Amino acid sequence: MINTIKKIAITQTYLNKNEIEKIIEVSKSLDLMANFYEADVFIDVLSKCDDEAIVVAHGRPKEKSLYCENVIGKKALIENEPGVIKCLNTGERARDIKALTQEYKLVKQNIQPITLDDKILAVLIVEKDISNEVKNEFDTNEDEENKNSHQFIKLIENNDFLVDNLNSAILIFDKNGKLKIKNRIATDMYKSIGFECDIQDMHYNDLYIEHTVFEDILIDENYDETNEVSIGNMFFKIKTIYIKDDEFKVCKIVQDISDLKRKEEELILKTVAIRETHHRVKNNLHTVISIIKKQSRLSQNEEVKQCLDNITNRVFAILSTHYLLSKEIDNNISILEGINLLVSNIQGGYLFNKDIDICITGEDFKISGEKATAILLVINEVLQNCYDHAFKNRERGNIQILVNKDNGLRNIAIIDDGIGFDSDNINKNSLGTYIIDSYITQMLKGSIKRKSSKNGTEVLITIPT
Repeated sequence: MINTIKKIAITQTYLNKNEIEKIIEVSKSLDLMANFYEADVFIDVLSKCDDEAIVVAHGRPKEKSLYCENVIGKKALIENEPGVIKCLNTGERARDIKALTQEYKLVKQNIQPITLDDKILAVLIVEKDISNEVKNEFDTNEDEENKNSHQFIKLIENNDFLVDNLNSAILIFDKNGKLKIKNRIATDMYKSIGFECDIQDMHYNDLYIEHTVFEDILIDENYDETNEVSIGNMFFKIKTIYIKDDEFKVCKIVQDISDLKRKEEELILKTVAIRETHHRVKNNLHTVISIIKKQSRLSQNEEVKQCLDNITNRVFAILSTHYLLSKEIDNNISILEGINLLVSNIQGGYLFNKDIDICITGEDFKISGEKATAILLVINEVLQNCYDHAFKNRERGNIQILVNKDNGLRNIAIIDDGIGFDSDNINKNSLGTYIIDSYITQMLKGSIKRKSSKNGTEVLITIPT
């Protein structure tokens, strides 16, 4: 695979030697990712031609691949795989993008960029077959496109209890634009906005509270519009529909959403206050980190310095959550954003110690701030163990962090290519082990599995949604 990547990259792309090496490093984990996601995983690079990518690496799952033939070296065109080309050009991650493979199968792609020094080198693609989903959509029998509108109108005319207890005003206009059918809520609602007289038989244009006129609706048999309007301190949601009927032509459904709007404003104010609180907590934690770092620099004892540095990283894991929450409108954050922020701090702290490449891939999901803090603390401990123990007597190493969603569970795998350890001799009395095990089992109600050999270590964290 390595020689193939080099050959394609040199002859058909503008990538340089270092950039090609970066892609080769990521490609070494493709089979691992394919088995983890139970899907075909690819690396595509942008060719020298516009709007065209080339497959340079392919990881096949053990169970079953979607592909019968070798697709390495084949092209991915913008008309078949728009998400791939867009990600290569913009660096935007994409999820659940429909695409057509080189073997003309319909798939759903999750796409993320592979970068080096902020330059987009390639994209990592996880593909799953959706041909059966599409077939099922077309196999279902649809009812008639349009029910006889008289049935609906008769229901309105003959069932006062039903229409008067709906939460919306209903108004039906005839072919001349006159209001012929209305419910009690319509009468009360129009009185509340200043219509003192009986609105029965009034023309549509005299009753409108949004900027549409009856004549504009008549010329469009597919007219179906929903708008929100405000009158004074009242807010209304209005749905206007063209009726395919000989006598009646327009149905208008008006819902008073004033209370909802007021609650939204209250929620926004509370959200702003919460975000400000997270911002202040973040600033206070920054101060704590600065003090601990200062103390670490002043210490002459290496064991004390290491202990203080570990505490710094743990505080930063908590700070990362508050930093992201200070930018969100609710109490949920992106797990991939949190992991990336944590990793950037760890890499900065160990910058002059070891050259460790950390690759983060997977399906993003939102999680509450409390759970995010627990997960980031656990990942921090695992990564610190990798730096401190996995690469002894080595200056270089690789760590993969894979994130996956599967049947109501969230999986995070942390895999290194270090020297491994004896899983039977884990120091269960250490603070790091206590943090990992207690947070996973008690706070997150999840599980953790460790697997290690001379070729590296895999830690799999599984938590329920």
